[in-house]
Amino acid sequence: MTDIAGNRTLSSQWNETVQFYGNQNFLEYISVDDQLTSYTYSEFHYRVIQTANWFHSLGIRKGELVALHLHNSPEYLMCWLALAQIGAVSVPLNEHYRLQESKFVLQKCDIHRIIVEPSSLPIYQSNKEDLLLSTIILAWGECPDPDILSLSASSFFDGSRLDESCEILPEDTAVILFTSGTTQYPKGVIYTHCNVVYGGIIHMQQIGMCPGDRFLSCMPCYHMDFQEMAAMSVIVAGGTLIMVEHYSAHKFWKQICDTKANFTDTMSIMNRTLMLQPVQPWEQDHCLKQVYFSMGLSTEEKDEFERRFHVQLLNSYGMTETISAVTCSPISGDKNWPSVGRAALSYDIKIIDCDGKEVAPGKTGEICVHGIPGRSLTPGYYNDPGATECLLDKDGWLHSGDRGYIDEAGWLFFIDRWGNMIKRSGENISSLEVECVLTSHPKIADAAVIGIPDPIRNQAVKAFIQFADGESLTIAELEQYCSDRLSKFKVPTFWQFVDDFPRTATGKIKKKELK
Repeated sequence: MTDIAGNRTLSSQWNETVQFYGNQNFLEYISVDDQLTSYTYSEFHYRVIQTANWFHSLGIRKGELVALHLHNSPEYLMCWLALAQIGAVSVPLNEHYRLQESKFVLQKCDIHRIIVEPSSLPIYQSNKEDLLLSTIILAWGECPDPDILSLSASSFFDGSRLDESCEILPEDTAVILFTSGTTQYPKGVIYTHCNVVYGGIIHMQQIGMCPGDRFLSCMPCYHMDFQEMAAMSVIVAGGTLIMVEHYSAHKFWKQICDTKANFTDTMSIMNRTLMLQPVQPWEQDHCLKQVYFSMGLSTEEKDEFERRFHVQLLNSYGMTETISAVTCSPISGDKNWPSVGRAALSYDIKIIDCDGKEVAPGKTGEICVHGIPGRSLTPGYYNDPGATECLLDKDGWLHSGDRGYIDEAGWLFFIDRWGNMIKRSGENISSLEVECVLTSHPKIADAAVIGIPDPIRNQAVKAFIQFADGESLTIAELEQYCSDRLSKFKVPTFWQFVDDFPRTATGKIKKKELK
């Protein structure tokens, strides 16, 4: 099949870029203590091949799934690219995951090897047998446990060439990204090698990125926003990736100015927290061409941000399953705010009603995206044929579950998300997952969790608690119970105690009445 990705893979695209731009800076990494580490493409490639050869010596082969529990770091990128070189599959975990969340992914994917950092090591070191792990690799730092391998061992291997190569096809799986849905557990979105390259090309074109351009991102490395919008657009274009370890509202705009970044991507919480910072005389002295942005701001907030920082926001719409943003505001001309843009090249978009019929322009319904599974769309969810069947129909249409409408001129307007989902600071949270944790407490008879408006984070998590007869807990006790079992962004911020819930005839809680 001939399209913009051709027969390229993640590994072949990386190798091609190294060949043409080897002496150019590929990575500039900014740590939380403001230390800068830089690599040219050639320097980083040598470390990638060293790592790939070491992985191969450990017995990692094409098709094996390897988990990565790391935050933003050069080591993450080294492992991601090294696994692609030998045809293995990266399965990045949310850096905030605790034992039960990680265990679900490891068991779902039958993973027996994991790459960790010092902060996540204890989760796996003390549960190695229960998790059926054969190999735990520490990405940096030291561990006296002889059963824990160190990534530093890869430095003893030759990085000039692969010891053994294998045929890697565009349709082979490269990455599995777990994303929360409306069910209790996240689903693993499959990215083929073609998917990974395709997303990078689309984003490069959408923002107008050229060789030598500089993209600063503090998006988490386990997220599609980092992998496709930042890392792959840089690799495809032959640009420089400025990788920030963690977002800091106090530091971020100074980093934009100091690094002379040409592009960055933000979420609404970032825009809002940046607006809360004191105005600085230098904050318009930047090199940004535009900011890639994904929904969630009012017109007033958007206008104020653009005036203050003297930069345009490119509104967009997409999801992990669509590989890239399938719509984006144009980089020139009318952006028709608050539209999220028109359909990108090679995608079609339609709006359907509850019966699956396409509706007229201006009518609200479900957003559906047409593409080619395995190339411009995910081929499905890992080890979940039922969910895949619900996502992709036989005609190649992806059913997003999101609401919106298309006007007469073809502009898409996003309305909201269907389903039992809370969107907090860019993270998807299943209310059912939080409810299951709460109701597991012996003193809680029932619980309901909803999202409520939050001016900074889009939504906050609110829990309604019905105690068992004669029982009670303090808010501090509830927060601690959740913190021990959930990532911190899933822990409710607001609590309300109730004697009973409004219910349907079948006993289900009427969440609409709670809202």
